[in-house]
Amino acid sequence: MKKALLLALLLCLPAFAGAISWLENDYSFGSNGFKKDSLTFFTNVSTRIVTGANAGFYEDRGLYRDKVFSFRMPIMYSAENFFLSASPFFYPSLHRSKAQGAKMYLLVPVSEEDDKSYLHLVLSGAAVRQETTLNLAGGPAKKAFTETALELQAEKSYYNQFFFLATAAGFMESGPASNANLVNPVLDHGEIASLGTFRPVHGMPEWAMGVQVARNMAPEYESSIYLGYSRISFRNANTAGSLLGGIKLKLNSRSSFDFGYNFYKIKGEAAKSYFKFLVQVFFGTGQQGD
Repeated sequence: MKKALLLALLLCLPAFAGAISWLENDYSFGSNGFKKDSLTFFTNVSTRIVTGANAGFYEDRGLYRDKVFSFRMPIMYSAENFFLSASPFFYPSLHRSKAQGAKMYLLVPVSEEDDKSYLHLVLSGAAVRQETTLNLAGGPAKKAFTETALELQAEKSYYNQFFFLATAAGFMESGPASNANLVNPVLDHGEIASLGTFRPVHGMPEWAMGVQVARNMAPEYESSIYLGYSRISFRNANTAGSLLGGIKLKLNSRSSFDFGYNFYKIKGEAAKSYFKFLVQVFFGTGQQGD
């Protein structure tokens, strides 16, 4: 529910007086010596606009010896009756592979109740160009190809206590690449659609569907718990299932901590386990209004 909770925060930006900024450190580790770490800085340049900068890397000894780096520059706009976000991203040339693209999404509140119940719809689209080595009939060759994704999400909240999120995404590709000839792609397809995993997904998906539920324990406890499952269908390759769960704790008025576990399995392969730690720290002169 990380994205849903972030959107809820950003929709409340007009309620903040003064400048407010925050840092997010998202660290994951797990099977095959996997490590992933990213640091994001957000700041509101006005009561309705938030900009950010992100740098991160991942390494997976089952794929590459060296780290794969990536960079993002998100910008978000919150209006009275919609929320718009754009996030260009870039994977610099490494391992004879590179990728660049962008994702945009639009959130529209369908209903808002006095008891804090609501229904939100999110429509997102993304495009990416990746250049990597392919095993073609004439031998290995470095080729470029493009992928696009369209995604629809619906989030329902009951009394700001129970949250239900459903997602569905479709992917299209253009070029000579296939899951059978990819050698060392660097793109994580979680960049262009919500896949419900803590690890990068390098294979080329055809579609993905997922559900998540969350329970806000406030005001008795300053925490929330979440559970989700997603199914990923790859083009001419075995499908994958991903189960995740975790707890988010409010440490104080300026920081929170999120711990999660992800069970990921591709059909016909051994299951993988991953863990995530995410810390948010708020600072600045902003104070939230009533």
